[in-house]
Amino acid sequence: MAGCALARPAIFQHQLIGISRVRNESLIIADTVAHYLECCDRLVLYDDCSTDDTVEIAREVGGDLIEIIRGDEWRPERTAEETRHRHILLQRARSLGATWCLCFDADERLVGTLPPLTGDGYRFRLFDGYLTPERQALYSGGDLAALPRLWGPEFRDIVILFPVEQARYAGLDRREPILTGNPTLAPVMVKHFGKCLSIAQWEETCAYYAAHFPDPYRSKWEGRKGQAIHTQSDFGRDLFTWTELMRNDHLWCRL
Repeated sequence: MAGCALARPAIFQHQLIGISRVRNESLIIADTVAHYLECCDRLVLYDDCSTDDTVEIAREVGGDLIEIIRGDEWRPERTAEETRHRHILLQRARSLGATWCLCFDADERLVGTLPPLTGDGYRFRLFDGYLTPERQALYSGGDLAALPRLWGPEFRDIVILFPVEQARYAGLDRREPILTGNPTLAPVMVKHFGKCLSIAQWEETCAYYAAHFPDPYRSKWEGRKGQAIHTQSDFGRDLFTWTELMRNDHLWCRL
């Protein structure tokens, strides 16, 4: 898996649409759109009232292969809103003829080859990247997946790829859809850059969760303010290069 790029099987019998909710992602959105169009037939984004040029950049890169739903009001009840946005995205993908959806965040990059889409859905294994004293150079464009960062050994298995007709979004703060089947783990890894783009972005993330989410999120992120630079993971474990981590799965720890 180490060094493997995102790929799509040569024979793909389904209409796969990537869906994502975005807000003020102008720094990374060009690479995000290009990355996910490597494996998806098209993308549908829900723009949550961005105040930068996220939408314009996404349209320029995606062309005819991207559709953007513009939110008309930014609402502070984020646990409800994040589920609502993904419900809207799933419904739109269904209306466009999607048989499968891939639900991603703008700051995630996939590593591996997508499975052949014969199951009830697939979980991908997600790892967090960290800013460290030696690895904190700012991202300024290009391949985000190649940004030099260290990675925590902790992982979460998240349903990211799923059949449209078996999925729905309901409840509060639903990252994963509710499925009627039993998803399996796919050989696809996720590099999550949400904690390691920059010190400023870390502080914005802390402020966002502290202001708009209930406990335990609020307290956890409030306590992380001013702690962007790491020598260990947020869970007190050593950090590794991506290659080291992928070659030594005995280091991994499930969250």
